[in-house]
Amino acid sequence: TNRNMLRSMQIAKQAINAAQQVFRSASSGNSDLVLVREEQGVREITLNHPKTLNSLSLDMMDAIQEALVKDKDDVNLRCVVLTAPGKVWSAGHNLKELHNNPEIQTSVFQKLTDIIKEIQRLPVPVIGKVNGYAAAAGCQLVVSCDMVVCSTTSKFSTPGAGVGVFCSTPGVAVARIMSRPKSAYMLMTGLPISGEEAYISGMVTKAVPAEELDKEVAEIANAIKAKSRAVIALGKEFYYKQLAMSDNEAFAAAQAKMCENLQLGDTKEGIASFFEKRPPSWKHK
Repeated sequence: TNRNMLRSMQIAKQAINAAQQVFRSASSGNSDLVLVREEQGVREITLNHPKTLNSLSLDMMDAIQEALVKDKDDVNLRCVVLTAPGKVWSAGHNLKELHNNPEIQTSVFQKLTDIIKEIQRLPVPVIGKVNGYAAAAGCQLVVSCDMVVCSTTSKFSTPGAGVGVFCSTPGVAVARIMSRPKSAYMLMTGLPISGEEAYISGMVTKAVPAEELDKEVAEIANAIKAKSRAVIALGKEFYYKQLAMSDNEAFAAAQAKMCENLQLGDTKEGIASFFEKRPPSWKHK
């Protein structure tokens, strides 16, 4: 509708205006661009630059990447949650950085690709938690998490074409998790979809009322923490590898991976606990 198109354009203009502020409101370092809290095995990374609508500047992406990979092999780390407060989760790349600077353009797009690859390589699951608007590269980042939980009132869009920049890199992420007609709709119209629509389209794992969002994410994190870290790490690594394989290659590789899995100490403990009708005692190796 015309109203939705107008709203989409307003968001895009907000992103441009906010991006222009980034150098005027630059922080003294990367640490305050994100807030990191770790509690009971769950690391929560919160985007924290509302003045730029959490735009994904190089500094912001450096901070996200640093927070993601810090102590990633610590056995106490079991899950990562990537979130943001406020009405806008992230408006996408910093357009001020991208404008008329080919060298930085390459660095910016590569940096977000690197972060997405880090998410896939991380030995623990990463949950994207959204209660707001995720646009363009912000949408690309959050839907590239292993799982995404959002409020039903959240919005997702790839509106770049409205300001002359087709969302080609976000399109890679979106097109791989949604149907062609739905992803093409997002990319070619720039119109937003709701959290409810995102769930129906397969873009997100769960869409719940905003007041239930914290509880839902906590339940998922607790389910992950109840498993062996070593088993989840082995399974996650292979999950992403097999996506690039043909069916025949994937099944052959999966058979070998299952046999490898069965040699883990935690696997032997898990099977023993099943037979002995008791909770498993994981050593995470």
